[in-house]
Amino acid sequence: MHASKPFIICQIAGYKNAGKTTVIEKLIRYFTVLNKKTATLKHHGHGGEPKQVQGTDSIKHLEAGSSISGVQGEKQFQLSIADVSDFSLEKLISLYTFIPVDILLIEGFKQAGYPKIIVLKNEEDKKLLALSNIIAVIYWDEDILLSDDKKIFRMKDLDKELPNIAALILGLEEMRGI
Repeated sequence: MHASKPFIICQIAGYKNAGKTTVIEKLIRYFTVLNKKTATLKHHGHGGEPKQVQGTDSIKHLEAGSSISGVQGEKQFQLSIADVSDFSLEKLISLYTFIPVDILLIEGFKQAGYPKIIVLKNEEDKKLLALSNIIAVIYWDEDILLSDDKKIFRMKDLDKELPNIAALILGLEEMRGI
């Protein structure tokens, strides 16, 4: 098990275009209404680097060789680290401990052992059910046969089921060991 963190951690995992980002966006909005500060960490699994605005001073700093470049605006702070190739998921998560956060939703990092909600688009995606620590499954295709040993939600009912999915995530707090 992972060391205790000052916030709840839940992964949202699935293959490309399964609806992970949709689920996360809706959960963020729901938790915001509940006054829960929600953070996200996304694995950029499409190869290459995340998009950045070229020509900005912070990118010029990175291009010049800065290890870390941050930029503060009126309300936002963006931080870019030049090389995270040796950063484990644990190390990335540790960066979030400096920010007052109630919940960290992680998109991707399928093999990590945190509690996770799996998003299944079709029958082929069912191999994700072999992953560890699944607390719920959200599925699109009505023909996917799922066992009753997990909480199961239909994507088309996502808005209606948000309170139930959020309750599952909030229930993880009891498992944090704080």
